[in-house]
Amino acid sequence: MMESVMIVGGGPVGLFLAAELALAGVTPLVVERLTEPDPRKGEDDRGITARTMRTLAARGLADATTALAEAAVRRLARLADPSLVDTPKDLPALLESLGMADVKGDFAMLPLVDRNGTMTDLSPPLMVLQGEFEEILACRVAELGVPVRRGVEVTAVAPGDDRVTVTLADGSEIETAWLVGCDGGRSTVRRCVGFDFPGTDPSMVARIAVADIDLAHGFQRLPTGMLAVAPPPAPSMTIEFDPDPTRDGELTAAEFEASLRRVSGTGVTVREIAAPTRITDNARQTSTYRRGRVLLAGDAAHVHSPIGGQGLNLGLQDAANLGWKLGLVAGGRAPESLLDTYTRERHPVGAEVLRNSRAETALLRTDPQIEALRALLAELPTQRHLVELMNGLHIRYEPGEHPLTGTFVDDPHALELLRAGRGLLLGGHLHETAAAWADRITTAGGEDGVLVRPDGYIAWAGTDPDGLRAALIRWFGP
Repeated sequence: MMESVMIVGGGPVGLFLAAELALAGVTPLVVERLTEPDPRKGEDDRGITARTMRTLAARGLADATTALAEAAVRRLARLADPSLVDTPKDLPALLESLGMADVKGDFAMLPLVDRNGTMTDLSPPLMVLQGEFEEILACRVAELGVPVRRGVEVTAVAPGDDRVTVTLADGSEIETAWLVGCDGGRSTVRRCVGFDFPGTDPSMVARIAVADIDLAHGFQRLPTGMLAVAPPPAPSMTIEFDPDPTRDGELTAAEFEASLRRVSGTGVTVREIAAPTRITDNARQTSTYRRGRVLLAGDAAHVHSPIGGQGLNLGLQDAANLGWKLGLVAGGRAPESLLDTYTRERHPVGAEVLRNSRAETALLRTDPQIEALRALLAELPTQRHLVELMNGLHIRYEPGEHPLTGTFVDDPHALELLRAGRGLLLGGHLHETAAAWADRITTAGGEDGVLVRPDGYIAWAGTDPDGLRAALIRWFGP
């Protein structure tokens, strides 16, 4: 039997996409190479921005995510300083309480240096452990009856006119009408199908590990790089610029020691390390997110420095944009042309994140010219613009005649009405016009006519029934 949709990759992006498809009435097959979630990634911290939190709120997942974030800050607080009496409410506050406020060098946290309430309408990014967040998504996928097959490795992909044939490591084949690669920065799907992946090579390397280091604890910006030292089991980090070509092997104690010595200018010794990680600002993006019946989402479509916490958010927003569209197309209720809007809407957002990531990396440098630029960016008007940028609050898809078209609906009641993954029409006087789309649209009262897509973006606003009908056909099929 041919699958309707097959998702390669069972991480957060693949799981969220699977849930979106299930809500749209299409049950996908998810395959994941690993037999169990990667324990190293499970302990990784991941930032959740304001826009993503609103997307999660539209699916009833915001409260659980907030609880994870609060628990993560409490754990960090106890880890970093058991003597803390009051647990800070968020990561920036924790860093300030530990005297490490300057470590929050990415744009997403900039406004939180202001504690006079001027910018309290812009929430700080939340931090969660990837493994715990994945568990929330895995539970949702299980509730929706989506099969997830672990220990299944894809080795070849052969796209056809009406199906895609996927070959597995054991030699067996799976045929699917649609295939989505959510299999990370080294995507097998992307490589097999021949997507390009242009971009820029690394200009910095961060080495992170848990180690007992005989250096002063805290964060320092030095002429030789950046240094963050913490007592075990918290990790320590170095950042150096203009690195040698990135090594593929795991970070070793000798390599970490050498980096610590270069940055600190001392003869510090490192005998053993735990949880070693090496990250760079390698930034790449495929020029299209779709080739025929094969699509890409998340790191399979774009990679960049994790500084700024944009990666998970960008991938989840890809999935939110694609899921309902692919569900309508795979379910035979909308034409394939609807999928053309996926690249058209998401590629510019990904390109902007890559530009911002490169700018953030440049601002990490410690020479006098960059220090002057950092001081300039600390001005509050600039901070507000940057935090809106990094939180995705400025994103607008295909603006129309009405100023609301293409913007995200922020009304809490509207977000609650989106939880079923259907479109939403506000405006009682227009309900009759939308009657033919009753299987795809939820209707609710309201003075103004507003058509909201399942991903929370406004597809149309106005009073003209003909305009509404055209928008319904365009976004939800005839």
